[in-house]
Amino acid sequence: MSIDDFPNRDANSELATLAESKFEAAVVRSNCLLVQRQDRKDYGTDFQLEATINGGATNFRVHVQLKGTAKKSNRDGSISISVERTNLNYLLSQSNSIYACYHAPTDRLLYRFVHDVYREAEHRGGSWRSKPTVTVNLRDEFTPEFQARLADVTVATGKSGRSERLSWVATPSEHFPSSIHKHVPTITVPEQTDAAFSVLMELYESNQDAVISKAFDQFLAVMGNDDRVLYAFLAEINLAMCYESFDANRVRAGIERLELLMESGDPGIAYSLANAYSAIKELDRAKSLFRDLLERKEIPASLKAMVSKNLGTTLELEGNHEDARRCYQEALDHEPNLMEAHYALAMAFHHDGELEKAISHFDAVIWSSDNPAASVGARGHRLRAYFELGWTEKAFQDIASLLEHAEKQDWILPWCGRFVFNYARQFPESVAEAQRFWDMYVRKRPKDFFAKGERLKLLAFAKMHSQPVKLNFNQYLSQVETLIDQAGLEIDAAHLWDRVGHWAQEDGDWDKAEVYYRKAFELEPDRYGYCLGTALNFLERFEEALPILEEQAEVHMPDAMSWAQLARAQEKLGEIEPSKESLRNAIELDPDCENAYFNLGGILWNTGNHKEAIAVWSNALGRFPEHELSIKQRKDFPQLFPNEL
Repeated sequence: MSIDDFPNRDANSELATLAESKFEAAVVRSNCLLVQRQDRKDYGTDFQLEATINGGATNFRVHVQLKGTAKKSNRDGSISISVERTNLNYLLSQSNSIYACYHAPTDRLLYRFVHDVYREAEHRGGSWRSKPTVTVNLRDEFTPEFQARLADVTVATGKSGRSERLSWVATPSEHFPSSIHKHVPTITVPEQTDAAFSVLMELYESNQDAVISKAFDQFLAVMGNDDRVLYAFLAEINLAMCYESFDANRVRAGIERLELLMESGDPGIAYSLANAYSAIKELDRAKSLFRDLLERKEIPASLKAMVSKNLGTTLELEGNHEDARRCYQEALDHEPNLMEAHYALAMAFHHDGELEKAISHFDAVIWSSDNPAASVGARGHRLRAYFELGWTEKAFQDIASLLEHAEKQDWILPWCGRFVFNYARQFPESVAEAQRFWDMYVRKRPKDFFAKGERLKLLAFAKMHSQPVKLNFNQYLSQVETLIDQAGLEIDAAHLWDRVGHWAQEDGDWDKAEVYYRKAFELEPDRYGYCLGTALNFLERFEEALPILEEQAEVHMPDAMSWAQLARAQEKLGEIEPSKESLRNAIELDPDCENAYFNLGGILWNTGNHKEAIAVWSNALGRFPEHELSIKQRKDFPQLFPNEL
């Protein structure tokens, strides 16, 4: 054997090296992607390409399996290669992975998205999962234009996944359940333009504007300058017109596209453009477009109805409520069941205080709408109108209907709580329903300290107004103590201690009432001196009561009740003249303060000023003929009040 016999070069190795060289050179020329890593372990990835933004690295990567082949092309010019099924599985772990192939006979670099291979295999049935290999057909060239699109798609999907991940990272654990219910799904847009458009249209026609918006960058990256991507911009405009979160820059970009299409004369284009201008508050342009449409005779009544309604919305934005209402009514003239017009009219009537008319249109929304969100929103506004009219039974019926949606729409509980808080205590007949509401609220949101506090305040209100309550004093006190200990500064502890004092007062236990009124007073002396001073008067601790009541009557709460209680302390301490002056102040502030008249008359009588006493009492008997002290005066002094018998 000659020592000049050498091993032959491996043709496959030479082809692989050439493929790598060609691939790297193509990536460098495109200047859209960086070759960040070459993987020599060959588990399934040969290259990792990193997308850039304005020259900056992003760490959003594309995994590439590169092949080289010298086999003949298929009849259609495509190239078929065989890969291991496990290799396909490996690449599917990363978004936007691709197969790349260098075809030596034609000096071409081709590519195929791994997701596309998977989709094709699935459409043929599931048998591929049990086979050792999968055939990959590649026909599209790995051009600089494709690489630019690949970089855009990689950045779009990378940002989407990152935003999704970080939104959950930043969500407190207690908010996970409600966040899940309101969560907008994240989708993966197909890499092929026609497939992407098919998904876009299905979503658009199903009113899934929020889903389209979340995937907007993906649609734009895949579809690029394809005119059909306009529907992604229209979805953003729809969000804006529905007062939902939207991207103003996308709406402006949509306007640029729509303006280019205006020469077609398509009324739908003009309508969308008017909506877009209205959304970004360019109201004059929006009004002009809407009014031009209304003058066109050929547009159908259904479109005229929406044009009239949205013109009304635009007028509303600039404060022209009267003309806006007229537009909403004209919309209903064109389309009597137009939910959006009924909703707008309902809100307009409510704004103007015409509550029963507002309720009628909210009813129309609820009964005519196929949009669950609109129906739920209408109930929310209707219950407010019911409360404002004093129709509390109907208001609580709407609250009961809304509660089944509360887990999915987290505005519902706080909204209902706001109106129960503001109105329920105005109507004694609604207190029991309000108690049930707050019990439910606390069960659903056990960490909501405001709701727990409001529940306890409402229980005290019921006790103070002779409404049935299921707790005794000690049970109520225990719940108040627990809440104050848990909530700290997040709760109005002084008010709760005051409620405990009133509960004890209703039970006739002035000693306990004084203890808890004092706790409230120590936290906020300006607000809670009156109740403590009154309790001290009832306990005949007048020297302690006097300075507290003086400050209340003269500074913090100078009303008739404060002056009357101050007068009692002054009288009991022998300060007769100041006591008389305090009672006169009470009567001046409140001519209907009954006890002030009788007490003043009594002091005047006891100090020998009978004539003035009789005058004060006569005034009281004329003002309050059925008062128990009036009856007593007539009985005790028939000779003084002969005309009163």
